[in-house]
Amino acid sequence: MAKDAIEAVKEAEEQGHRILQEATQASRDSKREAELTAQKKYMEILEEANREAEALREKALKEGEEISAPLIETGIKEAEEIIALPDAELDLAANIIIERIVSANGNS
Repeated sequence: MAKDAIEAVKEAEEQGHRILQEATQASRDSKREAELTAQKKYMEILEEANREAEALREKALKEGEEISAPLIETGIKEAEEIIALPDAELDLAANIIIERIVSANGNS
């Protein structure tokens, strides 16, 4: 009877040890799976953030082009008009500008 009891205790200890090993391994596996899931989720979030950033960059670029195009066109037209002026008018305009600069600096 004592021998049977000792065998039962030994078997229970071995079973407890196996259960502990299995639980430890399950814990490790669960942790590894959680880390992989977290890494995958992180990469998904990062990719989505990059897509959104690129979309915002493209939108801002398009808006900037839409705003600047008329300004550039106006500038080109004004430059062409100035270039088309006769030399006499350009000389007159240059003299007026020079007079204003000199007057503004107190050198009249």
